[in-house]
Amino acid sequence: MTEEAVKCFLKSYSELKARRDILDKIRNYSHSAENNEMYSELVIKIQIIESALEILKEDEKKIIMWHLIDNIKWSDIEDLYEKQVGTAFNYSDRTFKRIQKNALKKIEVFLSKSEFKEYIN
Repeated sequence: MTEEAVKCFLKSYSELKARRDILDKIRNYSHSAENNEMYSELVIKIQIIESALEILKEDEKKIIMWHLIDNIKWSDIEDLYEKQVGTAFNYSDRTFKRIQKNALKKIEVFLSKSEFKEYIN
């Protein structure tokens, strides 16, 4: 698994949750085996992402969530981080990118050791 594949997988989090919620509603009205299978796969993918995020330090998790999942620009991340932590750290754009790169590497290692590779595409 590559860093780019990890990024793509994390970026799919919001879409996966939305699709799961739709299928959840559909399941209330239809008991199709196909819908149940899709729903189960979505739930598993969402859980894999949430578990992968849990292995990160809080700062790493925030940056991954903001940049890859919430799709916030780096300049806005600097402002968000400053509001939450204060100006004492005053990280640069480059520092945030380095933190993200290290976090992605941790997730990449975690996912490559997992038995769930079939769900990550």
